[in-house]
Amino acid sequence: MLNELEKIRYKRHFLLEGWDEEKQEKIKNTTVFVAGAGGTGSPTITMLALLGVGRIRICDFDVFEESNKNRQFIHSVSGDNDRLGMNKAESAALTVHNINPNVKVEYFEEKFDELNVDEIVGDAQMIFDCVDRFKYKFILSDCAVRKNIPMLFYGIMDYNIFGYIFNPPETACFHCLFDERKVNLIERAGCRKANVAVMSPTLFASAGIMMSEAVKLMIGYEKPSYNTFFFGFGKREKISEEKGTRAFRFWNTPYFNELSKKQGLDLKRQDRVDMFKTIYVPRNCSCPYCGGKSQSIIDGQKKADKKIEKSC
Repeated sequence: MLNELEKIRYKRHFLLEGWDEEKQEKIKNTTVFVAGAGGTGSPTITMLALLGVGRIRICDFDVFEESNKNRQFIHSVSGDNDRLGMNKAESAALTVHNINPNVKVEYFEEKFDELNVDEIVGDAQMIFDCVDRFKYKFILSDCAVRKNIPMLFYGIMDYNIFGYIFNPPETACFHCLFDERKVNLIERAGCRKANVAVMSPTLFASAGIMMSEAVKLMIGYEKPSYNTFFFGFGKREKISEEKGTRAFRFWNTPYFNELSKKQGLDLKRQDRVDMFKTIYVPRNCSCPYCGGKSQSIIDGQKKADKKIEKSC
């Protein structure tokens, strides 16, 4: 039940059509998992606290540094340098308590992996993917499938933003859109994580759009935008030449690329785009993970592996 102060706090929520005290109680009874308390995690965790989500589980092994200050405001709210060197998950938990003491926070300072991810995600009802490396995105997505909960995938490419809700079988799975075999290729090549170009407005924009979708999942005032991959382009000229675009499309499966091209978006060759673009991306019936594995698919993967290795 909402206490009297909560009823006052969320009064403006109740003015929205389809949002009343009962719906706010649903949000209060929701548990979410946020992977990463950095650039994308900062606005995500802050908005979850403002919304009144009952319990937030936060995982991040990294510490807050001076170079994070241009975007990771959740660690700078005290106005001083007290949190420099502090674990980001712990720091985010402190800020959530200051924003909304009604929200419970559980934080984890270790890395998650295939062995511990199910335990760390725990009883969360949805996953917010706020990590940088695709290796960990695949781990999160597989966990979401095992637990039968949605994963909200979103982020930035330089000046641009993107997002998609993964909740198979109602949507595509992560493997439909992105090629996990490239993780092994990168690790075998010994590639290190590079610094990502980023400004704070893009992080706020992508997180804000996906948080609106998360509210739909929580209280059901409208159906979530399933099977819709959205792009927002802050820079609309020569997008195919941008580092962020090249890094993003590296992971794409042929299925995702072909669907995008058929709907007017070619990240490899296109020079100019509209400010916003949505691509209809349903489940790939030939996906070896969610669409049924066949020998032809397996053979096709082997050929693709050889092609990828030759190009590296």
